[in-house]
Amino acid sequence: MGASPPMEGRTQFLLMQTTPNNSRTRRWTVLFIVAFAMMMGYVFWDIVSPLSTTLKAPIKAGGMGWTSAEYGFYAGSYSIFNIFLLMLFWGGIILDKCGIRFTGLLATGMMLGGAVVNYLAVATISPFAYVDLPFTLFGLVPSHIKTQVLVASLGFGLFGVGCDITGITVSKVVTKWFTGYELASAMGIQVAMARLGTASAISMSPVIANAFGLSAPLLVGSLLLLSGFLMFVAYIFMDKHFDRTRATAAASASESDDFTLRDFVKVLRNPGFWLIALLCVMFYSSLRPFLKFASDLLVNKYGIDTVTSGWIVSILPYGTIVLTPLFGIVYDRLGRGSMLMLIGCIIVTLCHLLLALPVTHSTWIASTVMLLYGVSFSLVPSAMWPSVPKIVPLKQLGTAYSIIYFVQNIGLMLVPMLVGNIIGDHTTADGHVDFTIPMLVFAGFGACAVLLALLLMVVDKQRGYGLYEANIRNRAPHTQNSTTKTK
Repeated sequence: MGASPPMEGRTQFLLMQTTPNNSRTRRWTVLFIVAFAMMMGYVFWDIVSPLSTTLKAPIKAGGMGWTSAEYGFYAGSYSIFNIFLLMLFWGGIILDKCGIRFTGLLATGMMLGGAVVNYLAVATISPFAYVDLPFTLFGLVPSHIKTQVLVASLGFGLFGVGCDITGITVSKVVTKWFTGYELASAMGIQVAMARLGTASAISMSPVIANAFGLSAPLLVGSLLLLSGFLMFVAYIFMDKHFDRTRATAAASASESDDFTLRDFVKVLRNPGFWLIALLCVMFYSSLRPFLKFASDLLVNKYGIDTVTSGWIVSILPYGTIVLTPLFGIVYDRLGRGSMLMLIGCIIVTLCHLLLALPVTHSTWIASTVMLLYGVSFSLVPSAMWPSVPKIVPLKQLGTAYSIIYFVQNIGLMLVPMLVGNIIGDHTTADGHVDFTIPMLVFAGFGACAVLLALLLMVVDKQRGYGLYEANIRNRAPHTQNSTTKTK
């Protein structure tokens, strides 16, 4: 057996147990509302991904004439403001100081605003206009770039700030309402709904673009984000009622404003937190940027049309819709969180290596690999995100999630730019792309994630975070050590 969980974790649980999230119906209604708002963010995040081949097509052929480097810059621009303006740090501090309601309203509003800018750039700015940039970020940013791409990237960057701050806010909402209950299951369902957003965008975006034009998917995505914003407004009223009906002063500690610089330092000095953060960036760097190029890979390597390639790639997120909550239930009831993360990292690495092999040209192999990607994309998030509250107290949770998202954004910005330039270097005169090297790059990030998952298992045994323990089963012993008795 591992060591007992840290005292801060026990105190956090006791505080949450006194909170009257008594109603199962109310808890799950809250989950659906905030997960819906987050799902709309994921719809917009990937709505351009299956259009990469069309965007790079000549203007006379109905495309926009984007280069691979320009598309890579656009895909990576999601994280520009989060990294260079430290927006996620500020977002986490605002969340811990100002609370869920204010931060969530601000973040969902930023998502909507950034999406509208992105849509207007593609819909109204001529693809023939260019601007020269004084910086290239070590050659990753094109110095001579379309004005359309630059403005769309600025909008996508603003959207990225709102999307990630919404993500950390939703994570804290779920922790607030489900600690002591079905936390991993709830987070698994939230992730599954996010993957449904990704799958819907990848599968339907080419259909919408073919029928109504390249900018139409962005307009649809913006309207969906408006609905997500309105859903979060509805949550605000439920959250106010939640706080008004708290039975004890201890329960109100979950929204206290006593977060200090010392708490920030505690987060930074926590080795388990850093292993989770680094595993997150390596795993997501190996998979999320891959989604930006996956449709293009299928078109070039397997000769599939853009609509069909979008449907095949959508197998990946569609598979997670059922599997992520399932693995969340496994973590809640059986534990083995660190093992789930390790298995997921191994699978994604093997999938990248399989697609890198020049001998695999069968469509059914590509479809099978996408299904395995979906398994990996379910295993790691279903165990990783519910593990953070075991390592970090609730008072520091907003800041902890913001730092994880910040580190993750470094990969989400640089990897698409890097891969976009590599693809440009491996594109023939007739436009054909050799994806062997890009896939090996993704496999390298997956291998790093495997090593970090192994190290996390070792540190968990040393520190007693409880990542290998069930979330529900191990709650009772904690409460029995206090005056609050639960059966």
